[in-house]
Parts: sequence; C-alpha cells; structure tokens
Amino acid sequence: MKKIILAVALSFSFYALSSETFVKGAGSEFKMNSNGVSSKLNIYITESSFTRLGIEYHFATSGLIQKQMWQQFILGLNSDGPLSMEAGYVKTPELSKPEKLTSEYLNVNKGVKLDQFFFSKKKELQKYFIGNENIEVPAGNLQAAHYRKKNNGQVVDFWISEKVKPIGMVKLVSKNPKEMAQNYEIELVSLLRNVKATINPKEARPLTEKGKSALAIPIKK
Repeated sequence: MKKIILAVALSFSFYALSSETFVKGAGSEFKMNSNGVSSKLNIYITESSFTRLGIEYHFATSGLIQKQMWQQFILGLNSDGPLSMEAGYVKTPELSKPEKLTSEYLNVNKGVKLDQFFFSKKKELQKYFIGNENIEVPAGNLQAAHYRKKNNGQVVDFWISEKVKPIGMVKLVSKNPKEMAQNYEIELVSLLRNVKATINPKEARPLTEKGKSALAIPIKK
C-alpha cells in the first residue's frame, strides 16, 4: 500500500481545476486491488480557494491484518500555468500527529509521478486521449474518456467522467511487469459528501523515521 499511494494521486482530474468550484468534503470512494490485496480508497476535498486546493487520501485494507493511512496534499492553483505541489502530509494510527513530507517524498522518482498529472488546461490532457468508452464499475455503467500515461516502464490507463466530479475518476489500471508495486486497479464505488479531513496541517510535525517507514522510498536520480 505505501508504495503506490502517490501514484494513485494521479487519479484526480486536474484538467478541470481552472473552471470548477470544489466543495469541501466532497469526493469519491473507490475499490482498490493490488497483488491480490483488496483495499478501500477514499479521495476528498479538504480546502478550496482561487489559489489553493487541498485533497486527502484514506487507504484502508481489510482482512486479518488491517492497515490505514492518510495522505493530504496542498496544491497551488495557477490559471496561466501548471499546478504546483505546495505541501504534503502523512498520518497513520501509529503516528500521534500528522507529519509533513519533505520534498524528496512528495514525488518518488520512479514510474508515473503525481506532478506528471498536473494539467491546468484540458487541452494538455488531450495528448493522452485514447477514446470514449463505456466502463462497468461497482458504481454502475458509465461513459468515460480513456487516457494513457507512460513512464519508466509503468503504464497507467485511467477513465474520467464529468458526471462523477469533483474527483472525476471512474477507473484506473496501472501495470509494470518489472515492479510489483506498480500493478493495481482502482474502480469507483460511490460519491462522497461532507467528509471531514483527518489531517490538520497546523498540527503537523517534521517527518520522522516512523513516518518515513509508511512511505515509498525515494529513488535517487
């Protein structure tokens, strides 16, 4: 789970940010399968303004050994240029306080990374367009736009729809024959409303070794 959380962040339909007003607490619930392990993934808005957007991700595994993790990202919005990553935070039941990610942990230098999906305009996303398709997911049968992104052996296919905003994602499939952690599938289950954020950035402390153990290990260039 810890190795894929940043890659999952790319699911957010960033192309819509320049024209869409996001409601705090709104989001989506997803079903996630990774190497035979089933998890629940919730993605929701924590703050929204003309210059900033906060999104939080909550992972929860089922089974005998249950694990939970929250990550929150603060994005800088710029209608005239690309979005920027301003800050990131992590929280687990083992951490008494949320911890602020250092720059090396904001984007793991391997595979498809979060910042590669910062599209301030829809036309920037169109170069990855495959076609419009009907997709069957737990939420139902939905028509969605299919896109594909590749980097360092990882291939990510994702389907997004205007009908399931604010997150926009219907399905995501990541594959890499050389990296087990980059093989997973995410499907929309339902839309969320009035979700309260778990992470309060004002309470965050510097990243500790315990916090680092919950994250993917950065790969040096």
